[in-house]
Amino acid sequence: MGFLDRLFGVREAPEPEPHSSSPADDERAIEGYRYLLRTAPPETIEAVHHEAFARLTEEQRAVVYEELSKGAGTGERPLSSEPATLARAAVRVESRQPGRLEDSLGDPAYRGPGFGSDVGESLLGTVAAYVVASPLVSAFLPWRG
Repeated sequence: MGFLDRLFGVREAPEPEPHSSSPADDERAIEGYRYLLRTAPPETIEAVHHEAFARLTEEQRAVVYEELSKGAGTGERPLSSEPATLARAAVRVESRQPGRLEDSLGDPAYRGPGFGSDVGESLLGTVAAYVVASPLVSAFLPWRG
């Protein structure tokens, strides 16, 4: 927020909170995520993943990088753990092997900062919550429109 904004009382809009309040809400976020992966165009999938990955911690992005690198060919591995690079790799992975992105992010070996439920504690739950909270998603999820 700049000086003039503070002077004239303009407040920053609060960042949307993707946290689900219950395991059922977390499951709904993951279902919405699956639906988005099946129905949205690649550019939308990339954009919402870029937003989601930008909100992750460095540690979480390192895990995503490792997961997207597993089994990837030389030209398909992400070059870094930067959000834009990971988002492009996510789209490539999902378009070549539908379901692999969810499998990679849903790895139960990763338990890190999440949103409190078993689902939300997974990287999949965290990314799904951020993706479904994106304004770009409302056009693809029937219950968000």
